[in-house]
Amino acid sequence: MRAAPAAPIAPAARPTRHERRPPATCAARRQDRRAAGGAIRIGRESIAVAELSTGARARADAQAIAAAEEARIRAAHLDGPAGRARHLTIAECIESYLARPGGVARLDALKFGRLNDLIGGYTLARLREAWSSWQGAHARHSPGTATRYRALLMAAVRAGCAVRDVPAPPPPPPVRRRREERIAHLTDDERRRLLAAYNPHAACPVLLLAYQGMRTREVLRLDWRDVIWRTETIRVPAERAKARRARALPMHPRVRLMLWGLWHAAGKPGKGPVFLSSRGEPYHDTREIGGNPLAKAHSTACGAAGVKGFRVHDWRHDWACRMVLAGVDLVTLMELGGWASLEMVRRYASIRGDHRREAITRLA
Repeated sequence: MRAAPAAPIAPAARPTRHERRPPATCAARRQDRRAAGGAIRIGRESIAVAELSTGARARADAQAIAAAEEARIRAAHLDGPAGRARHLTIAECIESYLARPGGVARLDALKFGRLNDLIGGYTLARLREAWSSWQGAHARHSPGTATRYRALLMAAVRAGCAVRDVPAPPPPPPVRRRREERIAHLTDDERRRLLAAYNPHAACPVLLLAYQGMRTREVLRLDWRDVIWRTETIRVPAERAKARRARALPMHPRVRLMLWGLWHAAGKPGKGPVFLSSRGEPYHDTREIGGNPLAKAHSTACGAAGVKGFRVHDWRHDWACRMVLAGVDLVTLMELGGWASLEMVRRYASIRGDHRREAITRLA
């Protein structure tokens, strides 16, 4: 049985005059989607346009999207540098910042991702509106965290504008500082009861919070390589310090005795995590997911000791208050605690009200 002859293929239609000379953002098929790209002539100047995906399958839809993009580019060009800056999006600025030589820190890259997800579609003409939208969605951020996000946003905006040689818009309003953070300070009896109430797995790291003024992350990620027995110091590497500055802390006698016992019990290791969880595993870095691994044990201990309104981080405030009351100057306190500036430790100076009153009376 003979097969029927194949139907002839109709020749492609001859393109019209307009199709032979397409607009700058003409549409072309790319894997079942249509892309746009080309060049735009404005007077004697020709502007190259990188190819972009319209996301449309139909030619008419793709041409409409391409025409709208061409109109946007023409308007931005005719408006001059300030006009091009207004039409620039936050997402484009973030992309320019991330492409810088040397890259960015991993945690900053995560923050940029969150900014891009929520406000990346805003243009720089709506920068203040974009920042207000971000603040509304993250009302629980502390002033310090909000200030960090604002600084990253403006760094990206300035980088994006610099790459395109356009003026950067004015920044959004600065973050309003809330009323002064409370300074938690335990009495000697409360401190003794609370330290005795922790379970064995939490009691050892908490001792460093109470007597070395270290942050929870710095304590739980402590490695035996950073415990220097010869000089009796604890080293906090820059990568684990919040201010990105390494520091060395003299061991408090109680801390030294506790670490010495742990070191001998572990077989005098030269490296490895100092503290393990109740499951026998190293503590993980929680900066990306939030939370405090000691929170549950701390809550239980506070209940047993009858201490109310005292958070895990408040051990750092309690340590700073005791240092100031012991006569330690604020510069030394800043260096030992790893604060970035003196302004951050001035709040503890109020604890020494009685000392200031005594100094004034000496004038008589």
